[in-house]
Amino acid sequence: MLGTRLIGRGEARLFYVPVVDSTNTLAMLRAVEAVPGESLEGLVVLTESQTAGRGRQGRRWVDVAGRNVLLSLVLYPRFPLPLVAMFSALAVLDAIAETAGLVAGIKWPNDVLIGERKVAGILIETSSDRAGRLVAVLGIGVNVNGRSEDLAIEQSEGGSVQSSPKAPAAASAPLVQAPTPTTLETECGRSLSREAFIAQLLEHVEDSYLALQEEVGALPERSALLTPPVSAAFFSLPVARHIRERWRSRLQTLGRMVRIQQGARQLEGWAEEVNESGELLLRCRSGERVTVTWGDVGHLSPE
Repeated sequence: MLGTRLIGRGEARLFYVPVVDSTNTLAMLRAVEAVPGESLEGLVVLTESQTAGRGRQGRRWVDVAGRNVLLSLVLYPRFPLPLVAMFSALAVLDAIAETAGLVAGIKWPNDVLIGERKVAGILIETSSDRAGRLVAVLGIGVNVNGRSEDLAIEQSEGGSVQSSPKAPAAASAPLVQAPTPTTLETECGRSLSREAFIAQLLEHVEDSYLALQEEVGALPERSALLTPPVSAAFFSLPVARHIRERWRSRLQTLGRMVRIQQGARQLEGWAEEVNESGELLLRCRSGERVTVTWGDVGHLSPE
């Protein structure tokens, strides 16, 4: 069923464990402890349930065992990391369209929504292995089967459905609320094969990942495009540009009033655009235009 060339191929690159604390933690542990010369590129860690799954900004991911897609992949990207977030979100959208016949969108930076309801989340963590090679672990959680009220949701450490940051926000401004969760089964009216969804997802991830790796490999060894910090000109390369443009076209955040929580700091304004590397350009109520690199985003209703 799996039509990939690298990702998840063979016993060495497909690791299933019924219950684990976190697929990201296990995948990263195996990757950073790899001996020099050993490659775990394309390793996939799959589970039925996580006991300590993590969402973005330290929130807890609580799942219903046996109903969701919970996996992590080990990648060795030689291209800018924002592209991992972009093509992974697109891979989820494509897999949803092909298995459930649904059109989904992206809430900046990488939550997947159907309408205004969250159906999937992505968490990317990085480190270096013993050889000093950059390791990116791509964690993806998708609410596939079951009823909306029983599905996996991101929770704060206190157990609230609200997406609470670690530091309190000002009392005068409410915290950013997490989107209402949903499942693919709820949205399309039928249960789905998780195996088929995983196969489609991994194939789309691999297509973009390998295309980007090949694009980097074709550059001259001393290309200025590879000199840190990576120039925005990298995104003018054909594969990178195509991925960024597709990702931008599926963003539901642009052209809307939003509230962004960054720890104790809160921003509110008009989401005007994203720059070449995918950072959000926000027009604050004061008129100031700021570049947002991280944070919890809430879509606000028109006033």
